[in-house]
Amino acid sequence: MRRINRWLIRRAYNSGDWVKARRQAFVLLKNIKDSEFAQDIIIRSYWNERRWDDVISFSRRWPGTEAENLASMALERLDPDNKKIAFEEPPVGLLPEWNSKSIRTMWAQSGDRVWFRTPYGCVHFDVPEDYDLRSTNPALIELATEILLFPWHKEVRKYGKSTREAGSKIALSFSCGVDSTAAMLVMPEDTILAYHRRDFDSMIDHSNADKLISHIEGESGRKVIQVNSDHEKIRTHEGLSTGFSSTYAVGIHLILLADHLELKGIAFGTPIDNCWLVKGSKYRDFCNSIHWKRWGERFKEVGLDLLFPINMISEAGALRICGNSSLIDSLNSCLRGKNGEGCGECWKCFHKNGPLGRKMNPKSNETRLFLKSRPLRTAMHALWAIKKMNLEYLVPDLKHLIDSDFGWWEKYYPPGFDILPEYLKKHVQDRIAEELEEMDSPYTLEGINLFPN
Repeated sequence: MRRINRWLIRRAYNSGDWVKARRQAFVLLKNIKDSEFAQDIIIRSYWNERRWDDVISFSRRWPGTEAENLASMALERLDPDNKKIAFEEPPVGLLPEWNSKSIRTMWAQSGDRVWFRTPYGCVHFDVPEDYDLRSTNPALIELATEILLFPWHKEVRKYGKSTREAGSKIALSFSCGVDSTAAMLVMPEDTILAYHRRDFDSMIDHSNADKLISHIEGESGRKVIQVNSDHEKIRTHEGLSTGFSSTYAVGIHLILLADHLELKGIAFGTPIDNCWLVKGSKYRDFCNSIHWKRWGERFKEVGLDLLFPINMISEAGALRICGNSSLIDSLNSCLRGKNGEGCGECWKCFHKNGPLGRKMNPKSNETRLFLKSRPLRTAMHALWAIKKMNLEYLVPDLKHLIDSDFGWWEKYYPPGFDILPEYLKKHVQDRIAEELEEMDSPYTLEGINLFPN
């Protein structure tokens, strides 16, 4: 009988009748032999229906590695932005209907606003007054389109064969967080800073960013370009929470402005955690990785170097560099806090603000779920932060990892300089050497594999 029940449940699940599969699975839930099977069916059926509250609730009643992993991901989707967000419409007649075979005609400008027609609706970018879309190389438009849509629309990948000559300046996609600020601090002072501002109601509060920008502009006189946009709505029409479509969507504003600003390179504040480690837990040879080769070459096709000025330091190293600067009191990575303060409840407050001695709740709902997921989220840095704050009791099953010496995590990884172009390499190398010590060879980093199973 047990085999028949499992077969019927599996058939209902595979056919997409998740309600029926779940109803039958609940009958088997308390049967010792069938419980694990039933738990898997139930929580995955909730997941497939995007019932995030139920995923989280079920994981609490029936905890397990897979349930907690799904719960941590559900938590990311369970926010006020987790719904299809309506798009604004451009002036009548400005743009035709979506046509994947005519990408360049999907972009148009009206005053100081650039519009882009997507398969879902229109998004916009508020550009400087003297910006002219007609003077923007088609290669940049093609790259911007690809980055915004390729996760769901493969037909836009490497659309067209346009090329562009490089300019003479470099810019940083400046998020106003710790990693981005560390990147700014090690780059030349004439680096152009450009902040992307989400300009629709969401859980993000820009007041922390505003405080840092005000400090930078007031103390050094450096201008921070700000581009308002609603392109983070695109993901919501694919059933995902508000956010960037893909890795480099955080730099779309600079891709569009590359000709206007005469750019030859765009920098991102991406540390070791996202370059030389996979999901923060396993080493990869980043300079020979598929990702680096694919996107490095793609950016070069449009006359831009893809720059990672802090790829050789960890989030811990970024915290140290920022902590040594005059900006630290105006800097806060929390996206939900206000007026320079963190919310104290989110994951960023835990691993960014906590090690700085700032107030945070290590037992908040979000932090608790992320700490229970395996592999651990942003694993290497999270372990360092846990040890730094003496919170080892939160993850007793990871004692064998936390007992390690993490001193190397606060130092820099020399091979990382080799992926920088010569015009930037020496400056960044000298600046980082002023702030941090060099990792000892052989490099502990290269043997990292925290969750091999």
